[in-house]
Amino acid sequence: MTKPRKLVMTISLNALEHLGINLYSNIPAVLSEVVANAWDADAKKVSVTIDKTAETIVIEDDGTGMDRDGVIDRFLTVGYKRRDELGGTTALGRKPMGRKGIGKLSIFSIAQVAEVYTALNGDRTAFRMDREVIRKAIAGQGQVAYEPDELTDWPGDLTKGTRIVLSRISKSLSGMTVEGLRRRVARRFSIIGPKYDFVVRVNGAAIGPEDRAYHNALQYIWTYGDQSELVKLCKNLDRAAEARLSRIAEELGRHQISLSGWIGTVFKPDQLKDEDGDNLNRLAVFMRGKMAQEDMLDDFGQKEIYADYIIGELHCEQLDVDDQGDIATSSRQSLKEDDPRFEALRKIILSELRHIAGKWSDWRRTDGAKVAATVPAVSDWLSNLKGDTKKKAERWIGRLNTIRSNDDGDKKELLKASILAFESYRRKEELDRLEEIKDESVEHILDIFRSIDDLELSYYGQIVKLRIGVIKTLQEKLKANDKELVLRDYIYDHLWLLDPAWERTKGSEHAETLVNKFLENNTSKLKGKAKTARIDIGYRTTGGKHVIVELKRASVEVPVDELVAQIRVYRDGARKILEKTTYKNWPIEIICLLGKPPPEWKDASGTGPSGVIATLKTVDARIVFYDELLTNAQSAYADYLEAHMKVDKLWGIFEAIDDFTPPNP
Repeated sequence: MTKPRKLVMTISLNALEHLGINLYSNIPAVLSEVVANAWDADAKKVSVTIDKTAETIVIEDDGTGMDRDGVIDRFLTVGYKRRDELGGTTALGRKPMGRKGIGKLSIFSIAQVAEVYTALNGDRTAFRMDREVIRKAIAGQGQVAYEPDELTDWPGDLTKGTRIVLSRISKSLSGMTVEGLRRRVARRFSIIGPKYDFVVRVNGAAIGPEDRAYHNALQYIWTYGDQSELVKLCKNLDRAAEARLSRIAEELGRHQISLSGWIGTVFKPDQLKDEDGDNLNRLAVFMRGKMAQEDMLDDFGQKEIYADYIIGELHCEQLDVDDQGDIATSSRQSLKEDDPRFEALRKIILSELRHIAGKWSDWRRTDGAKVAATVPAVSDWLSNLKGDTKKKAERWIGRLNTIRSNDDGDKKELLKASILAFESYRRKEELDRLEEIKDESVEHILDIFRSIDDLELSYYGQIVKLRIGVIKTLQEKLKANDKELVLRDYIYDHLWLLDPAWERTKGSEHAETLVNKFLENNTSKLKGKAKTARIDIGYRTTGGKHVIVELKRASVEVPVDELVAQIRVYRDGARKILEKTTYKNWPIEIICLLGKPPPEWKDASGTGPSGVIATLKTVDARIVFYDELLTNAQSAYADYLEAHMKVDKLWGIFEAIDDFTPPNP
């Protein structure tokens, strides 16, 4: 009896590191290599089982398997050229995906140990390979023959094909879901499913084209070849698919390449950031049913907005023709950019992207205007416009749909601002016609002026609504007990919180800068607790008055004496500076913005509230409590809005826009 040949792998450490351990960075990419091997073995069924508890991954197929010679000559020979040895097609007529004979090494990029069980015509072979043992055997010796450990136990339920058990997984399984793995494997193949007699299951669930999970996000699609099955999966298309193959047939023929697949755009860019963390904003290239390059889009450097919405899958079989050389890089994750076939494909795709960019902008503008018009109040407003104003308004509102934004709230605000802008434009047109109005048309003139008053009313109504939002934000900051610096900056930018009449006086910036500089440079004059308690000062000049605001965190309780000491330094220094300006006669008011009253406030037998108020008045200061500030501001603006809604002719339109829920694909 002939002694069985030894199982031997010959490999260099460099090959192991670059073509194995570092070949891929994620589990789906590795499993895709194993699935591709199953396809090449004419498997009809492949099962992938993830066991997070045992931390193992098992991949099993019902393909032809291998006898002992096949294991040695094909599996354990790194760089085995499958197509040269076994021909360009399989027994089932499939075109093999494998070419370089290195995909098998990818398993070591996610697992330390791989157990392989394979059978052909009753000849069974089982062995274990350990990445670290291989490393040690090779280290320092250049290239050696590595002998895997042969296994004697054979799984009783395995009768044909190949089973690979991966253990000591180096990539975390805890954050990976079965659904996510199915999605990511589905996106790497176009030949999975009953149509191709190739069923792949993950933990018992079969993968199908629908598992790619981006079809319903597509708004527009351009197709190359028969993509009817894919288009059926796209339930939310706003327009019929545009067939492009016949339009580029001449260019394809000139370069002797074929093209099939599709390019699509989604409703919102954030739909291309999926729950698995993958960026789907890409154009993937497939050869022989398997992804060969994850993205070509980035190569084109498209800066236009439409590029943020692009996703696509393109198939070009001429990129993988047996007698024209291998176009794939050694990593198997991209293509050689200097290959003439790739350059020709790139030129054609760039031309298509330019066409798509123009179509996308036109369609988004038109469809955006249609969506806005589905809000009855907006539709009525548009119908009341006339002539060029109406045309311009429709075009502009449509353009809002081409603005780079994922936030529907931002687009709603832009729509409201656009309506106000066109209302203002309409008033300007009416004013321009005043010269044509005869003297006796007084009533018409008054109507024009009344319409201008109505527009001002609408503008202020939106300002008040935004201010109520500011008040709510400040309430949240106080509830979170934000630091003085945060409160200072917020109130500094919204001084009307202290008094709706206060606004920054134009032309006073120089005086304000001088006062601020003094306040920053005189911290050293404060002593003890007054110095450590001081965080910062907010200073602004308002109409007819200089205002200095001293803020304290909402939870801080400051004695009156400390407040007075701080305030006196600020007030006296500001006076000296202002003596040299045209604003010297304006009074100075200092606001102490507090969350809690000073301790003396509660002293019923002594100072009490009136005493605190009187003491602070001696240094031109007064207390405003956060609760009082917010209650008064909110009450004032709420009362205003209640009356405003009854007279603002645009209010109903703006409310309808706020309440509108855009279609959610």
